Amino acid sequence: MSTKTLLNLSTLVEPDRQRLARFVMEAVRDLDGHLFPAVQALLGALAELRTAADAGHHASVVLECDGERLWLGWDEQRRELTRLRHDPAPEQIEALAERLRAASEATDPGLLRRRNRQIAAELELAQQRAAEEMAQLEQNLERKKEELRESVRLAETDSLTGLLNRGAYDERLRDALLRCTRQHESLSLILLDLDQFKAVNDTHGHQYGDAYLQRMAEAMRGAIRQHVDLACRTGGDEFAIIAFCPVSTAQDIGQRVLAAMEGRVSIGVAALHPEDTVDTLVGRADAALYEAKRAGRGRLVHATGPALEPSRAGTP
Repeated sequence: MSTKTLLNLSTLVEPDRQRLARFVMEAVRDLDGHLFPAVQALLGALAELRTAADAGHHASVVLECDGERLWLGWDEQRRELTRLRHDPAPEQIEALAERLRAASEATDPGLLRRRNRQIAAELELAQQRAAEEMAQLEQNLERKKEELRESVRLAETDSLTGLLNRGAYDERLRDALLRCTRQHESLSLILLDLDQFKAVNDTHGHQYGDAYLQRMAEAMRGAIRQHVDLACRTGGDEFAIIAFCPVSTAQDIGQRVLAAMEGRVSIGVAALHPEDTVDTLVGRADAALYEAKRAGRGRLVHATGPALEPSRAGTP
């Protein structure tokens, strides 16, 4: 068997030499060596190491096994410690070397300091990598959030006019009614129909009709408060505005749309009552819209309960 190094230990101070003695005796017992000669040889080696240390020389001691014997060496010296009763198995030698190495490193101040510095450097690097990964994750998360917001926006948007579509209108109106009822806030619903739109489409063509719908959307956007009121397209030529304001302000909004469209829109307005549901609020606004159409179109009607008061604007 080739020579195998079991331990390499610096003997700077007396505690190092005491640790050396403990490690050597552990190796003798583990490998079934003759104890008495090992003790004798070890005591002699320790005496020489102390003498060298007193003279200012600190040796690095190596414990080796060549299959039949244990050796202790330092500087130019090599001292036999003991003969073994039988050749140890390679895995036994490897296990002992690993155990002694771990034990010596665990108590070697120099190794501990170096290891601590290495661990600190690795920890700093790991923290830096973690920070970079976290920043990347946050960036990816923000991108995903933006993609989700854009996806939701597209799902809620009418592709032609850019207004909220029917699905978004139904959901926003329900949420608005619940919130405003609970918090006792003002809410008005404005329903709008383009007058004679089918005739416009048939006379001038679909391209002109699309432009006409887009003009209506621009009129609605120009009449409401941005990021407050909600402008929606609920059907082909049907529109709605969810206005978070008293009915008088909602009437002003309707009048501005009516003026921008040169009086070619019929409008019904209803204010939220404490006992309202979505159906009753929509029903009163729809009845006001019907009254505006019945009265000749091109006008705004405010639902005031059983009585409906028309408010004329523009030309029928």
